[in-house]
Amino acid sequence: MKRIQTKYLLLVIITLFTITGIAQMKVQFISEQGESIVDVKTYTYSIKGESLSRDLSNLEGQILISSDVITNHSSVRIQAQSLGFKTIDTIINVQPEIILFLIDDVLQQKEVVVTAQYNKQLAENSVHRIKVIDREKIDAMGAVNLRDALRNELGVRLSQDNILGSSMTLQGISGENVKILIDGVPVIGRLGGNIDISQINLQEIDHIEIVEGPLSVNYGTNALAGVINLISKKSVFKQVNGSASKYYESIGHYNVSGEINYGRRFHSFGISLGRNLFDGWRDDHSTFNNPIPIADSNRFMTWKPKEQLFGGAYFQWNKNSWLVKAKLNAFNEFILNRGYPRAPYLETAFDDEYNTRRIDKSLIIKKNLKNKGLINTLFSYNRYDRIKNTFFVDLTTLDRQLTNSPSDQDTSVFDQWVFRGNYTSSRDSAKLNFQVGYDILIESALGKRILDTRQEQGDFALFTTAEYQPIKSLIIRPGLRYAYNTTYNPPLLPSLNMKWKFSKRWNWRASYARGFRAPGIKELYFEFIDINHNIVGNQNLRAESSHNFSSSFVQKLNYKKWNIESEINGFYNTITDRISLASIEGTKFSYVNIGEFQSTGVRFTTKLITKNIITNAGLGWIGRASNLLSESVSGQYLFYPEIQTSILYSIPKSKTSIALFYKYQGRLPNFILNEEGNIEQGITQDYHLLDLTVTQDIWKKRLSLTVGAKNILDITQVESNASTGVHSNSTNFVSVGTGRTYFATLKINLKKSFKDRTK
Repeated sequence: MKRIQTKYLLLVIITLFTITGIAQMKVQFISEQGESIVDVKTYTYSIKGESLSRDLSNLEGQILISSDVITNHSSVRIQAQSLGFKTIDTIINVQPEIILFLIDDVLQQKEVVVTAQYNKQLAENSVHRIKVIDREKIDAMGAVNLRDALRNELGVRLSQDNILGSSMTLQGISGENVKILIDGVPVIGRLGGNIDISQINLQEIDHIEIVEGPLSVNYGTNALAGVINLISKKSVFKQVNGSASKYYESIGHYNVSGEINYGRRFHSFGISLGRNLFDGWRDDHSTFNNPIPIADSNRFMTWKPKEQLFGGAYFQWNKNSWLVKAKLNAFNEFILNRGYPRAPYLETAFDDEYNTRRIDKSLIIKKNLKNKGLINTLFSYNRYDRIKNTFFVDLTTLDRQLTNSPSDQDTSVFDQWVFRGNYTSSRDSAKLNFQVGYDILIESALGKRILDTRQEQGDFALFTTAEYQPIKSLIIRPGLRYAYNTTYNPPLLPSLNMKWKFSKRWNWRASYARGFRAPGIKELYFEFIDINHNIVGNQNLRAESSHNFSSSFVQKLNYKKWNIESEINGFYNTITDRISLASIEGTKFSYVNIGEFQSTGVRFTTKLITKNIITNAGLGWIGRASNLLSESVSGQYLFYPEIQTSILYSIPKSKTSIALFYKYQGRLPNFILNEEGNIEQGITQDYHLLDLTVTQDIWKKRLSLTVGAKNILDITQVESNASTGVHSNSTNFVSVGTGRTYFATLKINLKKSFKDRTK
């Protein structure tokens, strides 16, 4: 009997020594891919159900449970929740270190957003209406650049200028009113007011977030129609990985890219490089053979040959709730526009060359505070150069020389400095959270067509938003932005967003926001005067100002094996003081505030997610009205329809996925002036786009092969008499695509996780 008592006593002593000897218990959360998971909400309970602690995993994916909490407990119960992962509820033995693996939640993992949010969260929980294009869809589309990724989106209409590049409209509003960001940093280099979205490569992008309607309170000018924010891939820790891909398309696209990333416990860095080559296309171009004739009319291409070189590098350091990340990206594009041989002997021609260079540098510093506050700062410098040269070419000797006309040669340089910071309070249980911040934007332009060669303007802003939650199901977010600008008077910008989850299945969102577009440096200080041109800027321009109203109802049904989400939404925009180029005296042109513009629309979308199928379908109807040509057509809306469908089907057993993308772009009406000066309606004809792709994963997903056909219906141009020029009703053709093409992408992904022995 004594021996039995002694044994039990020894066991108790050993157990108590083991428990009390643990200074703390470290719990590490790891994904199925071997990556640390940040911001895991963790609840620790005793076996009897007593609450012991609540924690949030740090930037290394860890929580530390102190000895005070786990004393006298040999086992504890842990509940862990994280966006995009299935919730776990498990009992573990108390020990110094333990690793818990979280399983991906296929029904939610791609819906995490950060644009204009206090913290990253599911798109369905955001007070803003946010659309997400995830990496799976980007790869399935064979999308190389932002233009490729947006061509299937409802509410987005693309247009193509084969010199200025690809532009877009959102909610019926032109792209000069759409702010494009990469990790919150504005993209610069607007030509004709638009960013060439075919220059924005997607190699380093994890997903794309689209917010429709003004976000001017958060992001200032050009966010009048909405914001498109490209979010980079996460940095890696405790592993090394690399990837390389090769893309070929039958019209002469030859792309290659690669990246390598390395991360230890507290730091991570990576580098990426790539090259995109396109040898040009014309209507009678051979599909699989792309010769480049030198001395006949075939040298002229409808879609110009181009080469893009790009690369990037980053370094990230995480420790003690600090995050510091520095990034550098470089881009170079060369476009060659070969001219037709000149009459009468067809032995000479004029060729244009366009060189574009972008340099983007940024530094992000974040600090999580113990009171659930977050300090977030951003510093960035962006430079955009565009050089245009015209050459006189002798087609018999192939000699070239620069032309003598000064207007044929041009160099434009744009610089942008961004200093942005905010403090955010986002306590889970608080009824009121808030964000306050500053936003400084300093821009400059350099070129011989800029008044006095160089001009600069600065914008200094303070903004604040608050999230008030009087009841758990209702969120009210007011916002306000005040700014001072060195060249014009910016408006005071209010906003109000509401989200009400009035049942388990229904959400309602409504918003009002004021937006604006600041006059650009070119519009203020442009000076182009020669024998053929007389265009000057206007330093007295006012900012374009808008009011946006929107509302949506969302119904979400969740079942064990499938989710279905349906939404109906409507919007209304009104814009005043639109900036436009107009004749002010004889042949002299300048930029003036003239005219008003309205757009309105309604859309219905539905999304079905099952274990193997993701289906999206949508129908939209958008109308526009303007009094730019005459007050007689003010308020007369011209509507056009859109239909969009995508189906992604996966076969887990064979690791195969099949994707189908369809977009119907309805007839686009517009008001024009005919040759007699009378107003009539012009039309750009409708068209259909259809793509099909198949992806096969090989070697445990280390190797991926995607093949497919784009533009299966072989659309190249559509008829249009809706010319934007004055006194024109002739029928023209608008470029839409390069016809039916076939492509293949081969990608290899390799990675190795390891234990980091550093302290």
